[in-house]
Amino acid sequence: MPAAPSVSPLGYYPRMAPYVLKRLALAVPTLLAVSFVTFFLGYLAPGSPIDLLVGQHADPAIRRQLEHEYGLDRPAMVQYADFLWGAVRGDLGHSFANGGRSVTDLIAQQFPTTAFLALLAICTASLLGLPAGVLAALQHNRLPDRAVMTQVLVLVSLPPFVLAPILMLCFSLWLGWLPTSGWEGPSYWVLPTVVLAARPGALLARQMRSSMLEVLRQDYIRTASAKGLTGTQVILRHALKNALLPVLTVLGNSFGYLLTGSFIVETLFSIPGIGYESVHSILARDYPVIQGVALLVASVFVAVNLLVDLLYVIVDPRVRHEAAR
Repeated sequence: MPAAPSVSPLGYYPRMAPYVLKRLALAVPTLLAVSFVTFFLGYLAPGSPIDLLVGQHADPAIRRQLEHEYGLDRPAMVQYADFLWGAVRGDLGHSFANGGRSVTDLIAQQFPTTAFLALLAICTASLLGLPAGVLAALQHNRLPDRAVMTQVLVLVSLPPFVLAPILMLCFSLWLGWLPTSGWEGPSYWVLPTVVLAARPGALLARQMRSSMLEVLRQDYIRTASAKGLTGTQVILRHALKNALLPVLTVLGNSFGYLLTGSFIVETLFSIPGIGYESVHSILARDYPVIQGVALLVASVFVAVNLLVDLLYVIVDPRVRHEAAR
């Protein structure tokens, strides 16, 4: 059988347009479902955001006036349709608890902080988790492997709301090296980044170890060694690249987890991001902010999964060969 023609990533990119459009079309029902559930959970929840503005015993005339101004006196489906139409135009409504401020402006101001924290955490998790997984695979069933897997088990089992107070106690209160809260400079970034990166880093190390062990048992690895390549060359040129393929999916899911998991961390460390704002919006029944953040997080997950699929084209030649065929 003749060998499959080589298809470079650059030559394959023009053929990706139908695939990308199809994935974006499939994302529309997902975003609609998220918006529908989030909107009606807020609508059916007991109480009203007007209670927090004027109190439960306010003048009924004032309550009716505010409900009319915020559009809360209209039927539920009409409110939902207006929310969807506004979301398509980039208008997510106005916050109840922030003086009628635009939700879009609120998210635009605070999302960069959350995204920056997530990027710091995913970089830290990758720099620590991937080499640890490779080391554990190369030292299989030896002391380094057992040490790495023990740390992985501990970090996977330790939730952020437990790890954060432990690190605060050790490095802030006892040693006085790092601040406990705020977002005013690099020293304030260390503890939140470590807390967020702990679990994804452990998952990446475990996945990298498993994938690396599977690759090292393949015939082409033995063939490369038989041709005279050194162990370092075999690992860097052949094993590592192929072992990274399953890790890409874990990496993409971990980044989405960091955006949502940062809600707890931002609250614990008083970081002015969308997570911190979302927690306060839930307590204040500020439904437009909750709906806007939920829609944003769902969109980020869709975009990250699409990006991971596109990265497979760059990393794995078999994907390009299959598509070309």
